[in-house]
Amino acid sequence: MKLIATEGPLKGQVLDLEEKDEWILGRDPTQCNFLLEDTTVSRKHAKIYKTAEGYVIKNLSTTNPIEVNDERVDEYLLEESDKLKIGDTIFVYTALEEEDLKEEPKKVEEEKPEENEEEKEKIIEAADETIFEEEEEETPLSLLIDAPFILKVISGSNAGSEFGMEKSKTFIIGKDVAVADIIFSDLSVSKQNTKITIDENSEIFVEDLGSKNGTYVNNKKIEEKTKITSQDLITVGTTTFLVIEKEAAQETIYSPAPTFEMDEEKKEEKELLTKKTVWKKQFIPTRHLLFAGTFIIIFFIIFLSFFGLFRAKDIEVVKKAPIEKIENIIKEYETIEFSFNPTSANLFLAGHVLTSIDKQELMYDLNQLSFIQNTEDNIVVDELTVKNFNDSLNEEETFRSVFVLANKPGNYILDGYVKTATNFSTLNSFVNSNFPYLNKLDNKVVIDQVLQIQIASLLTKKGFTTLSFEMISGKLVLAGRYNKKQESNYKALMQEFLKTPGIHSIKNLAIPSDAMTARIDLTSKYKITGWAKYDGHNSVVANGKIIISGDVLDGMEVTNVSENAILLEKDDIKYKINYSP
Repeated sequence: MKLIATEGPLKGQVLDLEEKDEWILGRDPTQCNFLLEDTTVSRKHAKIYKTAEGYVIKNLSTTNPIEVNDERVDEYLLEESDKLKIGDTIFVYTALEEEDLKEEPKKVEEEKPEENEEEKEKIIEAADETIFEEEEEETPLSLLIDAPFILKVISGSNAGSEFGMEKSKTFIIGKDVAVADIIFSDLSVSKQNTKITIDENSEIFVEDLGSKNGTYVNNKKIEEKTKITSQDLITVGTTTFLVIEKEAAQETIYSPAPTFEMDEEKKEEKELLTKKTVWKKQFIPTRHLLFAGTFIIIFFIIFLSFFGLFRAKDIEVVKKAPIEKIENIIKEYETIEFSFNPTSANLFLAGHVLTSIDKQELMYDLNQLSFIQNTEDNIVVDELTVKNFNDSLNEEETFRSVFVLANKPGNYILDGYVKTATNFSTLNSFVNSNFPYLNKLDNKVVIDQVLQIQIASLLTKKGFTTLSFEMISGKLVLAGRYNKKQESNYKALMQEFLKTPGIHSIKNLAIPSDAMTARIDLTSKYKITGWAKYDGHNSVVANGKIIISGDVLDGMEVTNVSENAILLEKDDIKYKINYSP
């Protein structure tokens, strides 16, 4: 069983339904068994599968459903010679073999029996009516490859599209799939917008079919059937295209700037020059000159006297081009970009604004410009994006200390805290999956574990191990005592803390004191039961052990034994044991 394309852009394509039990037809090569290279075909357009009764076709397209024998169907049992419309192509369902189908070109021989064999072969090759030109060629070919003419879209919503065109045929351009041969996905194009005719002499004619927006050739609207060449630019709606002959040599295509100089103006200029030349040769009598001069002086005095009563300043009216007017409004919004098509009066906007009020002000100013008919709005309001994403973060318990803010249009900052590195990794995955503008996001989230280690390390490095600290919502709280001789170092440490990411402010509860007060007091852990002084050196009995300067007590080095205290040190941390002799 086969599907044979008999009409449309895929004419000649054959779909063989023999090797499998199910086939997907569509435009997506990764999901379909049969690839249909037609812009009007959906990615997955239809499915054909075998049943006990025969082959059944099922519609998968919601935008352009399939038709069987000119009727839309959802599911249909195929019969011999059924006509299926898929996109813009008509397929015939048949069980005939290739040998039977090859007999169809004999109709050409029956219509012209007097032609010799060589002429018949040329006609068959030129017409390309048989779908089995070669036995080995089973891959379906697009009609665009063999077409002598190509309609190439160079701008508009269909830019880059190409359509094959043949001689001695007429093509209707529009947006209605039911009546047009070439479909443009352009809202400004009528259902039947333009007719293009290519005669047998390869001459191309274009004609407007009474469309609302008209048809333009090289920026000039046409009112009747017009002959064009491969160098002419044709515009329908917002789409511009060329009709190119494959065999002809192509040159650089350019659109000349329109000239508005009228023939009547040129004639008047020539007549004026002629008159000036004749006037110079005429002789004017002196009496006439005196009379004319007197009259001019009197008229000039009356003119000045009259307008002297009304003193006013002339108002200079500056006419600006549409694009300049739009630029004057948009320039206050740095991230907003626009594109304006004067032909269709369509304005395209894209970019970011910080608040909804900014967008309302922008749209209000643009709506005052009467030459704008339609506006395609793709502007992003950052405050709405921030609100929606922060709501998503609040739904996750581990991310409730994280938030997004926008400091300027199109610039987002992810700030806050997570407890562990694992939480940070999970946050990154969540942001990558849910935030729409990753290239504009600056991640400044702080890991609380890492920050705690950084603070403790700085306190130890700077010699302030006696201080304790705590982080509360970005505020660092310091408490304890430190040697007042280190006060300048302590202030420098505060500045260094403020430069650390994650610390927004510092609450200082630490108290400067002398060296003894700043030491950690271990008096309650050791019992002093004796004291002696020999040769100027003090010694004490602590927990039953005699201690002098230089000894080690429980891993701490005894740096000095005074008359009322034992001074110890371990890992740059200083301790003391007070006693009374």
